Amino acid sequence: MSPVCTFIQLGMTNAHKTPFVKGLHGADLTLKQRTFVVTLVRKGCNPTVAARTAGYADAKVSAYDLLRSNHIQEAVRFERARYVSSDLANIATSTLRAVMSDPLAPASARVQAARIVLELAGELGRNRIDVEDDQPLSEISVDKLTQLIAKWQDERSVLGQQMGNAVPRHSLNERANSLGC
Repeated sequence: MSPVCTFIQLGMTNAHKTPFVKGLHGADLTLKQRTFVVTLVRKGCNPTVAARTAGYADAKVSAYDLLRSNHIQEAVRFERARYVSSDLANIATSTLRAVMSDPLAPASARVQAARIVLELAGELGRNRIDVEDDQPLSEISVDKLTQLIAKWQDERSVLGQQMGNAVPRHSLNERANSLGC
């Protein structure tokens, strides 16, 4: 199969007209090299099969030589990152959505899917936008804990006022003191 046919099958019909990546210096690839890189990454095959698909006569030697080339390695890294952030990310998102909304899926799977989505959205865990609040309580100073409690009490009061049942901050402090906090 010719490299052009491979590009058409992979949905890369205009790839032979432009360099591999605009703005990525040193990554101007030939059509065969580009086909090798795209096939290797997107089909998940071994380098010899990718070289054969790209049209190289001695696929095993060509695959070895190609993978030793810095600009091919750079192109493979870029194509892999592009593939993961586009096609695979869409599949992963669809999978998470399907698991979360499937009433027959185990509860643990639905919770784990929801947790992953919240982490990716920056609402939970390592990717959380407000990083300073994401420490174990044992590592937070007393002053910082006091500030956090005050902040949360203020937020709770505001929410309560918006809902029409405000809890005054001093009432919360009195309750905490009565509990020995």
